[in-house]
Amino acid sequence: MIKKIKSRLSVKVFLLTLLVIAVCCFTTYSFILQAAPKNYQYDIEDVDLELSFLPDELSRTEKEYAYIFLKPMSDLIEELFENEFELHFFQSDGQEVSLHDIDQLVGGQITDFDKVEKTKPYTASFADSDSIYTLLVTRNTAKYTQTEEAIQGTLPMLCLVVLLGSVISAFFYSWYMTAPVKKVSKLSKQIADMDFSGFCSVGRTDEIGVLSDSLNTLSRKLETTLSELQEANQKLQADIDMERRLEKQRVEFFAAASHELKTPITIIKGQLQGMLYQVGRYKDRETYLAQSLEITDTLGKMVQELLIISRLDTPGYTCKKSNLNLCNLIVDRVTAFEDLFMQKDLTVEQSISPEIYILGDMQLLQKALDNLLGNAVAYSGARNQVLIKLWKETETTTLTIENTGAHIPDDAISKLFEPFYRGDQSRNRQTGGTGLGLYIVKTILDLHGAKIEIANTIQGVIVSVRF
Repeated sequence: MIKKIKSRLSVKVFLLTLLVIAVCCFTTYSFILQAAPKNYQYDIEDVDLELSFLPDELSRTEKEYAYIFLKPMSDLIEELFENEFELHFFQSDGQEVSLHDIDQLVGGQITDFDKVEKTKPYTASFADSDSIYTLLVTRNTAKYTQTEEAIQGTLPMLCLVVLLGSVISAFFYSWYMTAPVKKVSKLSKQIADMDFSGFCSVGRTDEIGVLSDSLNTLSRKLETTLSELQEANQKLQADIDMERRLEKQRVEFFAAASHELKTPITIIKGQLQGMLYQVGRYKDRETYLAQSLEITDTLGKMVQELLIISRLDTPGYTCKKSNLNLCNLIVDRVTAFEDLFMQKDLTVEQSISPEIYILGDMQLLQKALDNLLGNAVAYSGARNQVLIKLWKETETTTLTIENTGAHIPDDAISKLFEPFYRGDQSRNRQTGGTGLGLYIVKTILDLHGAKIEIANTIQGVIVSVRF
């Protein structure tokens, strides 16, 4: 709250004006209250009639029972005369005593009431004491006068009127003084934030009006000057950012690709040289020619996959989607892999719900399924199972492919979709993998808005795809 008050000129002016008006009003009220004439309802002589018989009663009473008469008389006087008078009892030395216990001093003196309107003093004594006491009734100076009471009675309404008047006056005064300043401040802040859409119209010809017109002119000129520059900068920055991203992707990808191509080329070159010069084991040309051909096939696969990735990563590439039957596509691809399943002695179990349609590119999805099924075959040992399931729940279609007898290290799962990543280098050399299969699958599924996850299970490894 304090921070807000310090930061708002209108609040400061409002509170200061409200305080000044309120102080002036209540100061005036205090002066009137002090200067009001003292008007009392009863005369001091009226009390003598009530007090005249009391000394006789006390003279027939023992001293310790004086309170039986003094306190009731005091209460009676206060009640009859509406608290305008007070009863006092003094010792012979002029010291005031308590009406409840006349042996107890209250600290007052009879001389304290010399300038106060009072009755004539009455002397009193007691039946068992020779001490002389003085009885006196004085005007109660603490009691408000009628004028003061009337003024006091108007205080709540007067406070409300003063408060409302002060608030209304302070509000309009602060609004008149700070409204144009706030408009100028708002416009200047917009200009500082490079926002030139604001306009300050105060309708005044004084210094504030001149300042607002100058800010309006400055805003228009700055907007005209900077608009073309901003547009050019934005276009240039967008081009630079796009070029940097593409360049970074190209450098990283081709660096990895060149590294992956270098190894098989080096192996082929070494084998061919060994066979050409008939060095050692390379005299067995038939064996190493077959190995070189196998490596050449792997290179061919890698080049094909590089071409696919190059096409998919082309800026602005969009796949041609149509409404296709996903269950038929899966059954067709499983049928195409039957020979491979038989060669590896793998059992295939399918649980595929019929008539599930999705919007997708058939060729790309076929490539993704082939890569997933190929991995299931390549990384499953003989006499294991491949479990394929497809079902739909509400708006989600889920495909799972689980191959038993396999396992992936936990720290390698998060890296499987990186290009050229191989979790097990020796097994990839055996299976001819390029390290690009899952990267291609991930890219294709991203184009279809699908999610893919790979996890270990009790039986093996499961791939889950959700459309």
